[in-house]
Amino acid sequence: MESSAASFLKPFFDTARDDPGRPAVVDNGLVLTYGTFAAWVLAVAAALEPRTAEPQPPVGVVVHHSAHDVAAILGVLAAGRAYMPLEAHHPEARLEAIVRRVGCREAIATAETGWQPPVEKVVRPRWAPAAAASATAPALPRPGPQPEDPAYVLFTSGSTGEPKGVVVPHRAPAAVVPPLRTLYGIGEGEFVLHFHGAGGDTSLEEIFPTLTGGATLVIDDGAREGFARVAEEQQLSVAVLPTGFWDSLTGDLLHQGARLPASLRTVVIGGEAVRADMLERWRRLGGAEDVRLLNTYGSTETTLVTHAVQLAGPGAPALPETDGDLPIGLPLPHVGQRVDETGELYVSGPQLALGYHDNPEATAARFTERDGARWYRTGDLVGEAAGGVLVFKGRSDHQVKIRGFRVDLLDVEALIGRCEGVSSVAAARVDRAGHSSLAAFFVPLPDFEPGEVAAGIRDRLTRTAPPHLVPSLIVPVDTLEQTHTGKVDRNATRDRHLGAVEAAR
Repeated sequence: MESSAASFLKPFFDTARDDPGRPAVVDNGLVLTYGTFAAWVLAVAAALEPRTAEPQPPVGVVVHHSAHDVAAILGVLAAGRAYMPLEAHHPEARLEAIVRRVGCREAIATAETGWQPPVEKVVRPRWAPAAAASATAPALPRPGPQPEDPAYVLFTSGSTGEPKGVVVPHRAPAAVVPPLRTLYGIGEGEFVLHFHGAGGDTSLEEIFPTLTGGATLVIDDGAREGFARVAEEQQLSVAVLPTGFWDSLTGDLLHQGARLPASLRTVVIGGEAVRADMLERWRRLGGAEDVRLLNTYGSTETTLVTHAVQLAGPGAPALPETDGDLPIGLPLPHVGQRVDETGELYVSGPQLALGYHDNPEATAARFTERDGARWYRTGDLVGEAAGGVLVFKGRSDHQVKIRGFRVDLLDVEALIGRCEGVSSVAAARVDRAGHSSLAAFFVPLPDFEPGEVAAGIRDRLTRTAPPHLVPSLIVPVDTLEQTHTGKVDRNATRDRHLGAVEAAR
């Protein structure tokens, strides 16, 4: 039986063999053909320790948002191994702690300068621009991985002040990518923006469907500041964007009186709930009627996307009445779902992660067995509208989405609680001007100057925590609000103190 990785990557290598001159990646103007890119991928795979039947630690990939990142990721998967992204712009202390936690022994350096991981073996590929694959190109390493072998490890926010490493098996992308290619309409001739950094799994929504679909992946450093210009210059047809960025882009284009680029055919959004006013603004944009707008839902533990719905554009269905809440859609064909009596969504299927690295307690709390199936407890509350379409109603715990990242408020509070001069702390999400940000309210210890403590918190978190865990607002307060049972009331604390902070600005 063909392994998960081999079957998953086979279309990519087939294109490299049959049409090696087709553009695979355009990295800031540098065109890399499928032949060249396949040679890069195979060179990375050949440089790694071969897959063994015994468990192996993941291979670290230092990512900088480049074609090298993509080749390194595919190379690790082609070798039947698991990769772990190490974002070069994150604090070194955090990166090194993660490397130690998973026992990483190998890493791939995707740039000649900058931080290098402290591991036994650092692979430095020769990224030869003229390399080419052919019908006699080296075969994929054998033996290939088994479906349950780890494919990647991504660290997300947890509830103990330490990030949790989600371990996703090779069977998961093999199950998810084909339906995503169909959903996004990705095939030969399409140009797909690589917007998200490879440190998160949303980037895989861009990379995997594109390169296994014979399309072209476009990397352009100007996309965040000048999306419309880049989309027109690069003739982008598909873009996967964070909901917050998409809404800001809509506002900017409306303000400028600009139209959407004519090449744009599909825009995929996700990461945060979409409000009705956001969709109304989008529909006012010139050219929006010609663009499919897809709203997607998923989590790292359930691999990329589990639910989707078309909100607007050609062929969009009439949206059900949902009291102003826009739907997250129906499950994809491979996804099982159930909603318990509290409204919490559970998901099953071949796309589920194996669990959390070296954390059986957290794994048992989120992954459960019922009626012979394995289920992931999402922590998301949903309602069901006409036609079975699901509508997001909020979180059942303390996890929130900030700029597309899932953040556990307890993580933030644990990080700040360890800072000098802090007595107690409450973190909360703040929604302003249609965007979500993170705020922290702390009670300083006696004899500590509140402003100095706040500055110390920001300095420490900036040096040691990933950017999405650093609050935009760090506010000293006299006391934290409490519920009638004596628990800290995060939202009441935010509501009481935020107004004064806004007025003082």
